[in-house]
Amino acid sequence: MKKPKSAGAAAFLVILGCCLLLVLGSAAGAVLGYSEVSVTGYQPGPEGITYTGVVNWFKDTCRAFCTTEMPGQVRLKEANAAVERLAGKWIFQGTEVVRLNNGHLTSVGNMYYYQNPPEPKVADFRDYVENQLEADFLYVQAPCKICGEDPQLPMDDMCNANEEATLLLEGLEEAGVEVLDLRRSLHEDGLDHYGCFYRTDHHWTLPTGVWAARTIAGELNRRCGLEMDVSVLEEDRFAAQVWEDAFLGSWGRKVTLAYAPPEDFVMPVPKEPVRMRLTRYGVTYEGGFEALYDENQIVPEDYYAGSSYGAMLRGDCGYLKIENLDRPDGPVVAVLRESFAGAVGPYLSLAAGELHLLDARYYDGSLKELLAEIQPDAVVSLLNVQCYVNVYYDMVG
Repeated sequence: MKKPKSAGAAAFLVILGCCLLLVLGSAAGAVLGYSEVSVTGYQPGPEGITYTGVVNWFKDTCRAFCTTEMPGQVRLKEANAAVERLAGKWIFQGTEVVRLNNGHLTSVGNMYYYQNPPEPKVADFRDYVENQLEADFLYVQAPCKICGEDPQLPMDDMCNANEEATLLLEGLEEAGVEVLDLRRSLHEDGLDHYGCFYRTDHHWTLPTGVWAARTIAGELNRRCGLEMDVSVLEEDRFAAQVWEDAFLGSWGRKVTLAYAPPEDFVMPVPKEPVRMRLTRYGVTYEGGFEALYDENQIVPEDYYAGSSYGAMLRGDCGYLKIENLDRPDGPVVAVLRESFAGAVGPYLSLAAGELHLLDARYYDGSLKELLAEIQPDAVVSLLNVQCYVNVYYDMVG
């Protein structure tokens, strides 16, 4: 009597059959011109047809057809994510995503600043700002998703970013660099660390961006004698504009909607009219607060292709300038930035006369030469804990 097949084996065969159908569907799409796929037939080597050779050829063929255009690819990824969710999985192979104990999604990793210490590079840049530009310099440490006091990691020692950032700040202070640690400020002001971040993304929320802008502006006034208008950043000066279920963060897109449902996108908008002018890649946008973001990007047609957060400042770029037309004589502030400035920049500009945002990752020229043209009153470095400071400052030049 034949032994019945196990349920596991049967399920495996069904899944394998579905995968083969998807691959065949992709092949048909390629034939019909829906995608560009380059494959070759099986060509035996000198040893002839071998099992290993056939398997490797089949794997290569599957990889060639399994592109983002593969029919059903998204549904297959979602089905896989649903199974992982039922299994309680907290780390996702092939991605950087880890689920924290509180359900938030993030990335982990270790930094080894002792191999290439950032402190001398930051101190040298501080010297340039103070001696050549005759401006003030403030190093602002933005937090990352993982709280240093309450990591919520499913396993210990998965990420040392906060520890390395603390050592970096201690070294900068020893070198005489003015430092503002927003991780500490966040807790001192009674904010909930994880509540300041999107559940499906690594960025902080826009309401947190208002808080950060107010904190930075206040410190620039206190330490540098600037006259930033902090009053315009008080909480009661804003109304919340809400787009329901509009946002799926970068980590949410990786694990799909089957694992991480979208969340609301909340934007604090000034209650009083403002007049702003944003110049980006030679294109100028002038008007009210809406000039500082692209509303068309906030509600994406495709959650996997769009990002509401990318609407702020109209997306990442090497250099953009914001003029506060209501305060033409206000202080001029330049910010060395990465993507975390997307939540802070629009609000910090309300307290300044001009705000210049410079991203070394995208700027092709010399940022020092650009700063010499801008002639700011103060320069702020705003990088989050998981940003590799040594690599970033290598690009500053």
